[in-house]
Amino acid sequence: VSHLRVYDSEGPDGLRGGTPHVHSACTEAYAVVAGTGAVQTLSAEGFGECPLEPGTFVWFTPGTVHRLVNGDGHLEIFVIMANAGLPEAGDLVPTFPPEVLDDPEAYALAAATPVDDDGVRRRRDLAVEGFGAL
Repeated sequence: VSHLRVYDSEGPDGLRGGTPHVHSACTEAYAVVAGTGAVQTLSAEGFGECPLEPGTFVWFTPGTVHRLVNGDGHLEIFVIMANAGLPEAGDLVPTFPPEVLDDPEAYALAAATPVDDDGVRRRRDLAVEGFGAL
């Protein structure tokens, strides 16, 4: 379980929010404690968007691409992950554009843990670009 304040900086598509990504083995859930927003998903059923407000609890299975959108700039959640430790060990794949996903060196560079806010935003923005293409 992790306490998360969702990014309030604007991405390249004009929405405030986090890095779109997918897990191959982990189920993930969100319990909203403050603010409003949405979680956007892409799965075999297509695109979905679930509104978030305090008290909302949502979860999704492995293979579901997901992205948090910070609607009012104050979205705060508890993240509950199955298979503890796997996301940190490579089970989190950002939705980078195909040319990055297809090139192991480009992927390693793009996915490296940023050391500053600018690096975090660049990684998020690249994943938003790929999410938009999906």
